[in-house]
Amino acid sequence: MHRLLSLLLLWSLLGWVACESGPTEPESTFTKTVQLIEYGIPVSIQAPEDAQVTNQSDNFMQDVLLKGTHYYVQIYGTPATTTNCNNLAQEALTDLKTTDPTFKQVVRQDDCGFIYAIQTENDTTTYYNFDYYAIKGNKAYRFTSTSGPLVDLNQSDLEAIYEAVKGQQ
Repeated sequence: MHRLLSLLLLWSLLGWVACESGPTEPESTFTKTVQLIEYGIPVSIQAPEDAQVTNQSDNFMQDVLLKGTHYYVQIYGTPATTTNCNNLAQEALTDLKTTDPTFKQVVRQDDCGFIYAIQTENDTTTYYNFDYYAIKGNKAYRFTSTSGPLVDLNQSDLEAIYEAVKGQQ
């Protein structure tokens, strides 16, 4: 009986280990490298094969949308007011916490960005978004997402996109 119990325990443990997965590299999740230099943004970023770039920029701000299956990144470019992306991320997080009534909690925080949860009043659905900041030359870039009824992304989707954004070159 002990032998059977041990065998079942070993079988369960092996199954659990086989199903457990760590963070994946953006290149394995998103196989297309999108060069954004033609839109005035000096970065390349991993995205899904069906990703489409839409330039919504005007005379005042760079605004580029990168959208694909389970993928959504809005990139805003403005003149840099600092050389430290951490300062931008901290300012944005403080602003978010104090002014956005849908803000629920920070899920993950890094030097230059964060993932956060939002939830509207009288709704039990939690949505996830992120902000990530990069400084290139004299420009500050805000990479952000949105999720909700119009862009259906779960926490796992957002974390994969966030990793792709963090890995941009």
